Amino acid sequence: MTTIAIDHEKCTECRMCLIACEEIGINAVYLELEPRHRHEIDVHKCTYPTCVVCLMYCPAPGSIIEVETGRSLVPPPPELWRDREKKWLRDSLTFKPRRPAQS
Repeated sequence: MTTIAIDHEKCTECRMCLIACEEIGINAVYLELEPRHRHEIDVHKCTYPTCVVCLMYCPAPGSIIEVETGRSLVPPPPELWRDREKKWLRDSLTFKPRRPAQS
């Protein structure tokens, strides 16, 4: 199983990965309180490479890496954000993002 992690030397702590992951309901990115209040990725909740939302929203080049290879994933390589049939990732996901309630 391929996993991803945050490279804290390059991360700007902008929280975009946290916000994006929460918005689509995966909740794999969290704030580790000890020892330094850093963002981390829960490998048990993260669905990478099926979902790459955190990579799409991250503004800091090199801040998210593939653990096994050390490969930088920000900005994301094109093969990660398109599926085999050349559809956008959002069209191939089984869950749907939350939509605001209409009044």
